[in-house]
Amino acid sequence: MDKAEQIRHTRDQETERVNRGRVMKLPDHFDTSVVGVSFTPKYPDNFHYLNETWLYAEAAGEHLAAVIIRNPDNPYDANACEVHVPALGELGFVGHITKAMAARLAPELDAGVIWQGYVNYIKVNPEYPDRPGLEIRLERIDAHPE
Repeated sequence: MDKAEQIRHTRDQETERVNRGRVMKLPDHFDTSVVGVSFTPKYPDNFHYLNETWLYAEAAGEHLAAVIIRNPDNPYDANACEVHVPALGELGFVGHITKAMAARLAPELDAGVIWQGYVNYIKVNPEYPDRPGLEIRLERIDAHPE
């Protein structure tokens, strides 16, 4: 099994485990990858602007907010969770939470649990500029909505 097949197999196993309900409750805060960054409509402009804005915020000692927006109409994943960075305006859509993580997070969002997020890490490798990395931190704000 090559590396790509191994990754797909592991992802499929996690998705199956989630679907069977054998998943522990999400922690109150965690870091998660954002995928599909290079497939967003405004790429690469949105990512370059994101990187500049994030570096500016970090230098100022501020967090750059990231918002999770559910997209149950996504044709590829009914649990889809989009990641938007409001500071980028019309360039704000930057990708999705991974499918396995979205399977765990979507039910909480659908139930009204409030999460806040911020950009935690951006990686642009000069050798692979078409494969940027983005990680966000999510924190549960209201675990028992009314």
